[in-house]
Parts: sequence; structure tokens; C-alpha cells
Amino acid sequence: MKNLFNLDSGLMSFLSRITDLIILNLIFLLTCIPIITIGPALTALYSITLKMVKDEESYIFKNYFLAFKANFKISFLSWLIIVAVSILAFVDYQIVLQFDSWQTPFLIIILMLCVLCSLVTLFLFPYIARFENTLKYSFKNAAFIAILSLPYTFLLSLINAAFIALMVFIIPLQYTFLICFGFGFSALAFVQSFVFRKVFAKYEPKEEETVAEVEMEVQ
Repeated sequence: MKNLFNLDSGLMSFLSRITDLIILNLIFLLTCIPIITIGPALTALYSITLKMVKDEESYIFKNYFLAFKANFKISFLSWLIIVAVSILAFVDYQIVLQFDSWQTPFLIIILMLCVLCSLVTLFLFPYIARFENTLKYSFKNAAFIAILSLPYTFLLSLINAAFIALMVFIIPLQYTFLICFGFGFSALAFVQSFVFRKVFAKYEPKEEETVAEVEMEVQ
């Protein structure tokens, strides 16, 4: 029984992780309030959860805002582009509905645009959180990774769909709000981050290469 409440026990580690996710979720929601800052907030969220899955995080509050600030510009512009493309797709959809003919080809094009935008969005902010790159290549690489990692892309889509179905159709509304505002978004990002780390590992420099580079610099 004493070991159960030991700081290194499985129970205490689990409770510590839940506490971290609650704190992270609260910070995330607060930084999302202006709406236009959702992009930087998502990047900062993933920067923490990507470290959490490897037990690399230390000070959540401090590191969150460091990541929020460091990636603000590219994440902010990325979010604006995604919102603009989404609005454009919706407007085009409304216009196409007014056509008497040729509806199907245009609807297929709009659907393909929406699918591509969704795939890019799925990987974009975790990518920005993990890698340094320009705005152009962040979008380009997020799209390529999503397409080249289709099994993982499908798995991430299933995770998101399961989360939405759970919140909308299964859990009562009052508990849905409680979960979402308690730890829902951070918990979802945490689960996703196990998959993202697996995918991103292919594109990260190997530890041996990093050590070799450091040794060369020292010499």
C-alpha cells in the first residue's frame, strides 16, 4: 500500500500525467480565445505533447509559451491560410449548388480540395512544432508526409473521428463540455503524438549523425 503512493509508482505517474494534461488543456484554451491565435496555440500544444510521449517535457507552462512565441509567425500565417481556403471552398460550394449542370465535376474538385486541406492541417501544426522550416515548405512537407504515410494518416483520422463521435453522440452534453474544457484537447493531442513521433522519426536526423556533427564542430 505504501508503494502505491510512492512518487515513482505507476499510480502517481498516471495522476501526474493527468494533472499535466489538465494544466496544458487550460493554457491551450486560454490562448485560443482570440480565435486568430488558434494556429500558434495548436503548435505550442503539440510541442509539449510530442515531448510528453517521450518523457522529455519539464516545465509545461514555461515551455508552452516559449513554443507559442517561437513559432507564432509561421503558425499564425498557416492558420490564416487554412481559414481562407476553408472559406473559399464553402463559397465555391454554395456557388456550384446554383448551377443547372456540371455540378458533379465541380463538387468533386471542391471535395478533393477539402480532403487535401484536411490532410495538410492534420500534420501541419505538429510538423511546425517538431521541425524548423519556411511557411511554403511547412505546407509542402506536411502534405507529402500525409500522403506518404497513408496508414498513419488513416489512423489519425480514425482517432479524430472517434473523439468527435464520443463527444457528440455518446457522452451526454454536460459531460462533453466538462471533458473538453478539462483535458479533452490536450488528451487528444497526447494520443495523436504517439503516432506523430512514429511518423516524424523517419525524417529526423539519426542520433549518430547528430553526435558526429557536434564532434566535427568541436574539432
